[in-house]
Amino acid sequence: MQTFGYKVVEKNREEIEPVVNAALTQRRPLEVGLYFGNQAAWDFIRSSLQQAPKRIPVNTHLDHQRLSLFTIAGVEEQLHQQLTLAQEIGSSYSITHLHNTPTSQRPAHRKALAEHLTRQLQVLEAVCAEYQHPIYIENTYHNLEFYRWFFELVERLELLHIHHCFDIGHAKIWSQEKLPQWVLWLRELSDKGFHIHFHLHANNGLADQHLSFIETEVSGMNRADSYTLKWDYFEAIAELRDYFPTSRKVFEVKPWYALDNMALVMERLG
Repeated sequence: MQTFGYKVVEKNREEIEPVVNAALTQRRPLEVGLYFGNQAAWDFIRSSLQQAPKRIPVNTHLDHQRLSLFTIAGVEEQLHQQLTLAQEIGSSYSITHLHNTPTSQRPAHRKALAEHLTRQLQVLEAVCAEYQHPIYIENTYHNLEFYRWFFELVERLELLHIHHCFDIGHAKIWSQEKLPQWVLWLRELSDKGFHIHFHLHANNGLADQHLSFIETEVSGMNRADSYTLKWDYFEAIAELRDYFPTSRKVFEVKPWYALDNMALVMERLG
């Protein structure tokens, strides 16, 4: 099974058409971001996936600006709408963010934060159970310690539909930990029964640029650095492939780089 895949958003049909067709032709996973609601783009995605002779693995990324975990209670109707769209295209799970801004890091507020997130998680779990559709919470503005704490909370609550999306670029920008530390924790999380989805892209360490590895190859940024330590970026991706052989690994890059980016990474992975 191919586990490296593409991502598109329902915004511009002309931009995403080659990427969707490549996913179908190459039998690769496809992630669809439900952010823009462009009807022509959505109709193309839906018809392409529904009419394909053979299904490919599909997941969706919810509109996290409206449907982040932190504020999910009270917007259940919008959540139902997006999960209905997700299931129209055969999505087996969806992704969202914990919040659109950083939450408090003060130890004195941790109990109140746990109580608030518990209420939100219970609402989300109930809707997920209704649809039999898991949600993966993506790392964004917090360090590794925070996500370790968060998934310990999920574990204590015995939630069955909450898993994790690890974004390699977000961890580089917004956490202090190195990639090998994240990978070790992801292996621990997987051993506990959590499923892991991966977002792969690059940046210069200063901002979340979502660069393709084509772009960073030209600029010489694919070599080992203070984040990856002993690995260059292709070696790091190979580690994720080997440690998590069944997890989907989706390249979040601009659509006009998507096909060449895939070809380059597959070539370097041998």
